[in-house]
Amino acid sequence: MDTTQLFIILVLAGLLLMGAEIFVPGGVLGFIGGLALLAAVGMGFIAFGPQRGVMAAMAILVFLGISIVLWMQLVPKTRLGKSLTLSTDTAGYKSAATSLREMVGKEGIALTPLGPSGLIKIDGKRLDAVAEGKWIDVGAHVRVMHVTGNHITVREVAPPPATSTETEAA
Repeated sequence: MDTTQLFIILVLAGLLLMGAEIFVPGGVLGFIGGLALLAAVGMGFIAFGPQRGVMAAMAILVFLGISIVLWMQLVPKTRLGKSLTLSTDTAGYKSAATSLREMVGKEGIALTPLGPSGLIKIDGKRLDAVAEGKWIDVGAHVRVMHVTGNHITVREVAPPPATSTETEAA
């Protein structure tokens, strides 16, 4: 194989591998593509001599830059690009409440078994929680013992005593 052919193959392989990086995350293909482009620069010096080798290296850099700009402008407009990118504005979205400390001491009901984690309902809100100690069954009454960040720890408690209107209805 001629050194000029090897130069062209390395340039094309490097560009294709760097482009394929978007579909196979992890950095491996992009790294190999970068190595192929560096090898192409070296091969350019061997195939074309020192002066044309510098020109080949600069041409690779310019072509790589043009490829990246075209990729960023054209691919998001394609059907594939639209499926890979966010298409709605997220300015109106709000993240979950950052402070759940006001839940400490409140009581609610286990919506799923907590063994140790599951869902609870307090004040009409469904929350992820972790049982403190033992398994908690569905429907059990729970009390929030402490909150660390968004990590809620609950303990099973006795159900609240029935009020006089509840006992009269029964």
